Amino acid sequence: MQFFYIDYMNNGKKERNIGFLRVENDGISVGLRGVPMQCGDRCRVYAVNMYDEMILLGEVSVRSGYGMEKLRWNDKVDFARCMRVEIPLYGTRRGVCVLRDDYPASDIPAETAVHSEIHVAKRADREETEDLCEEIHEDKWQQLCRLYPEIHICPEAQSILIRPRDAVILSAGYHELATNSFVLHAYYNYRQLLLFRYAQKGVQYYLGVPGVYYEREQRIAQMFGFEGFENGEARMQQDADNKLYKGCFGYYMKRVEI
Repeated sequence: MQFFYIDYMNNGKKERNIGFLRVENDGISVGLRGVPMQCGDRCRVYAVNMYDEMILLGEVSVRSGYGMEKLRWNDKVDFARCMRVEIPLYGTRRGVCVLRDDYPASDIPAETAVHSEIHVAKRADREETEDLCEEIHEDKWQQLCRLYPEIHICPEAQSILIRPRDAVILSAGYHELATNSFVLHAYYNYRQLLLFRYAQKGVQYYLGVPGVYYEREQRIAQMFGFEGFENGEARMQQDADNKLYKGCFGYYMKRVEI
């Protein structure tokens, strides 16, 4: 069982949270809140696969802006084949829940000949990443800097630009960050993650997830193990005085190892 947030997107921009998904083997439970009255008394829920095909899972009845429904996977899509869930609302507005950033190539049916080139490309990309990881040994950070773009955010740290699936470059205990809903949620909105290296008092590494600092987002970040915040000027622990950071864009930070 996994939980994911549903974002309220307006013309491609996130405005707020509109509910959650609880994912199970046989289907998903959709919980909606604050649904605009323009949507009427029901919302359609679609699963989107790796080919951007929208597959109807069912409808959620809405009353006074709230709705809850259990929907079943079908023969066209299940959790293993679903990239995200979308709920059209009205106009350019929709609910979006990202389940994964990358589709596992091994799960693509071999008989799907029309998509075979995509299959081969994704598998080759994954194998190349694994090969690169095998080559990384003693001076791992320097090799990572040659493989990934360097981004200069703050004077105290080096940082490189990565994607959720690049969690494989971290120690094995952190590979699950590739499917972490907080990480995927931020990546979907900003299309970036950063891996920071601080070397002032011994070498420390942090995964940086982009976002705007508010108390509510801070609490969610803490739930997922992101204990600090970096805004390019100073790194802050969550128990410090944080009033000056309110409304600032930066990166929620989680200590990792490589």
